[in-house]
Amino acid sequence: MLMKQDNKTRTYMFIGIPGSGKSNVLFKFLRQRILEEKRCDNSKKIEQSYEVLSFNDFNICAGEMCRKICRMMSVPCKTEISKAPEDYSYRADKTYFVDTSGNLGEQKSVYDFFSKSVFAAKCFLAVPAIIDLQILSGILEQYSFLKDFQVVLTFCDFTNDKKINQISEFFESRKIRIAARNNSSTIDGSLEFL
Repeated sequence: MLMKQDNKTRTYMFIGIPGSGKSNVLFKFLRQRILEEKRCDNSKKIEQSYEVLSFNDFNICAGEMCRKICRMMSVPCKTEISKAPEDYSYRADKTYFVDTSGNLGEQKSVYDFFSKSVFAAKCFLAVPAIIDLQILSGILEQYSFLKDFQVVLTFCDFTNDKKINQISEFFESRKIRIAARNNSSTIDGSLEFL
């Protein structure tokens, strides 16, 4: 069942190769959104307007980790939904955070579904800042189905400024925006938005 068209409805998708930091970035982004909204409006229960949908079945721990972190944040989480996103009901009063599997075909399927205008989705491609540029070129070819996306550089604390600048120039030359840097591997760290 699909939501009715609503400008307030937003969906954030996190896509990337296995181990790229998709889930970590999702939860940091969600945590920052909750903290930001609580600072602005203490009167309502912010967490109720968010929900995490995990299509991440890459390993047995992914779903359990997602459930535990969501419990700690008091945010609803669906990890045992079918592999097909169309089998789930969506509400216009929710903002969805979508975690995807490391499987490219499954990511494309989830991306195609949530790219419908009714979801007003933003897609983020998690890219490890430690990656070789030739490998990164190949990854972008694999993700050529992404039409409108931004990059989040992950594992920035495991490399140096020179490497980050090389990757930044790589994306800039392709007119792809880097939205944020993930400077810490812990969930309670923050994303540096650019």
